[in-house]
Amino acid sequence: MKTSVKLASLIALLAVILTLSCLLTPAYAVGETITKTVNIAAANKNESGPGYSWANRYDILTLSGLHVETDDPYGLRLPKNCTVVLEGDNYVKAAKYGVSLSGTVVFKGSGSLTVEAGEIGFYLISQDKTQKIRLIEGSYTITAGTWGIYSDAADFSFVGDSMTINMTNPDSPAIEGRCVNLLGGTFCSNAPVEATQALLVNGVTLDIQANRPALSAKNLEIKNIALTNGGDYSGENSISAKGLAKFHAKSVLLGENVPGWVDYLLLLAALAVVAALIVFPALHKKKKKKELYERLAKEGYHVPEA
Repeated sequence: MKTSVKLASLIALLAVILTLSCLLTPAYAVGETITKTVNIAAANKNESGPGYSWANRYDILTLSGLHVETDDPYGLRLPKNCTVVLEGDNYVKAAKYGVSLSGTVVFKGSGSLTVEAGEIGFYLISQDKTQKIRLIEGSYTITAGTWGIYSDAADFSFVGDSMTINMTNPDSPAIEGRCVNLLGGTFCSNAPVEATQALLVNGVTLDIQANRPALSAKNLEIKNIALTNGGDYSGENSISAKGLAKFHAKSVLLGENVPGWVDYLLLLAALAVVAALIVFPALHKKKKKKELYERLAKEGYHVPEA
């Protein structure tokens, strides 16, 4: 009988919690269009809106059906040292800059991100050469007027799954940066990829049609690809090639010599530690309370039921 009462009480408590959570959670329409900048760059607490959720403690932004169409200069602004997880189809359109990034950011997930910008699709504004932008997973489509992706200092790496860049001005580069890495997946554009320092093309399937050399850099390195017309790339305006090797992402937390999957293990370990810090003290407290009640009962005191 006591067990049944406890079970009924637990069910009732869960029902109350679920009800309160529904009341306290903002309700957003699926596919609702946001008409102003989504600014996470200065976030210092959890934030959410139609199609996005920012977990401040973990610096993780999840995009799940985000739809931004704004006349503001910026569409989506991101802080440094964060992770963006793509779920489903996401769309950002802005007057000047589609996505601006303040420093190291990693994009993951099986979803897609479509960006339309009057000037720059992905704008890497950091002047710190140690910062790195990595598109490890996901599908990306960028339409822009001046640069598809632009970076003065931060390294930019595309690993996969696919990226298509369409420049409305064919004289503008699809990508321009200090150091650029195309390391896997499929990359297509109607404009060149250029780097002021190093450009590494490794194991990526390419289709670039430009009005000047498709790939150019102070230090250009091409490996693990097979040109469809055979031979080697010699500065042609067009390049079509099949990637011959899959690039394995490196750890963002521990550096280039550690595989990327280690980051996932570290995250799981951190979550386990947090759970242990919450659960174990609660269990210990419950055990001590039970022992106290048992001792008091033996001494003849009336104690509440456990």
